[in-house]
Amino acid sequence: MKDYEFLVIGSNGMLGSKIVKILNERKIGYLTVARNNSNFNLNLKKFRNLKKLFLKNRFKIVINCAAIIDINYCEKMFNEAAIINCKLVKFLSEMSKKFNFKFVQISTDHVYKGKKLKLNNEKSKIFAVNKYAKTKILAEKYLKKLKKFLIIRTNFTGKKKDAFIDWLIKSIRAKKKINLFHDMYTSTLDVNSCAKIIIDLASIKSKGIYNLGSRSMISKKNFAINVSKNLKKKMQYKSVSCDIQKISRGKNLGLNVNKIEKKIGYKMPTINQSIMNLIKEYR
Repeated sequence: MKDYEFLVIGSNGMLGSKIVKILNERKIGYLTVARNNSNFNLNLKKFRNLKKLFLKNRFKIVINCAAIIDINYCEKMFNEAAIINCKLVKFLSEMSKKFNFKFVQISTDHVYKGKKLKLNNEKSKIFAVNKYAKTKILAEKYLKKLKKFLIIRTNFTGKKKDAFIDWLIKSIRAKKKINLFHDMYTSTLDVNSCAKIIIDLASIKSKGIYNLGSRSMISKKNFAINVSKNLKKKMQYKSVSCDIQKISRGKNLGLNVNKIEKKIGYKMPTINQSIMNLIKEYR
């Protein structure tokens, strides 16, 4: 049986791939799980095959980045989405008890009900505003029964097809007129910072729920305006309410990050720092 510091599940996704990159840079031992191009190639809908991996290897920390985040898909295909977003998490919780590893679950800011222009802390009320949020809330319940767990509620973006920042920058460069929400507030973080902080937090004596985001919140509209200014390009847009969408979204998703800053001993990036980090990927 071999020992590894980390197992990264969903290692080919936006966040998982960044976590792997940082582990490589730090020369930390790890294995990966994904559908392909990983150490253990697996269709995660058949997640019980993962048990073979735990029987042959010991892990100190398991980070689950696998998730179905398409809100429309979750709404229409809830049972299918729940296989990855809920049932996989339940299985990993059982494995954590059996094989004694720290289980790190990547959750979402979308679980917060939120009060207007007020940052949510880890004790703020949570609410399933849609079926995607419902799957993430159900997943969190499985971890709360464990002795060694981390739930990280976050909102990040990065250079990847269909990601928010990718759509935004491509739209700006193409001079395409876009709709921007003036009433949805988030603490969006660049994915590189997000990955680094997750590794730092998981590697120390830490347990429970932590918010991970930028140090303040901003509307989707103003986030986009700041991106266009930093790109020094004009943006064509229409200011709209997120209520125009068929499926409800959380509006007030800003994250209070005092708890995580105190735990790891350094400040989270500001919104503008996150924007600059994102733009660097496109230059």
